[in-house]
Amino acid sequence: MYETDSDEQLVARALRSDRGAFAALMSRHSKAVYLFAWGVTRSTSDAEDITQDVFVVAWAKLRDIRIAGHSALPWLLVTCRNTIRNHVRRESYRGVVSLDEAIGTAGVAGHVDELRWVMHEITKLGGVDQRICTLCLIEGYSYSEAAAQIGIAQSAVAKRVERIRAGLRATVRGEA
Repeated sequence: MYETDSDEQLVARALRSDRGAFAALMSRHSKAVYLFAWGVTRSTSDAEDITQDVFVVAWAKLRDIRIAGHSALPWLLVTCRNTIRNHVRRESYRGVVSLDEAIGTAGVAGHVDELRWVMHEITKLGGVDQRICTLCLIEGYSYSEAAAQIGIAQSAVAKRVERIRAGLRATVRGEA
């Protein structure tokens, strides 16, 4: 019944609470969304979760789906890209341990002085450089995402990170 319907027709039917139309749209594009997610994450389970999340977002935002060239796939792939970014950010948070947590955690006690030193050096930086360290090095933002958050050019973020790392290396070598 739905095989001959265009994506635009499927979305219109889904907006009228036709779950079969949405299922047809999902069936039509889920493989492409999954392959895109897998191509980025290289993880079957992550790609499956991301694909599911993309279609949950699509269902919730049916009115926002934009058809490009008679297809909803471009919108779905942009949603997939954003979902992957959120997934990566969530995963990076799981790996972050605050200095206070690290002090009490067995197995990292040998790195506590190093962590304190790094945190101390970061506090010596100017406000923008501290924010860049927090966004890029601690929270896992890309340079472009950090640039958008701070309101400066991506190239400026990259240059500042390069300068900060060079300064830290010089301090370690006793040159600063």
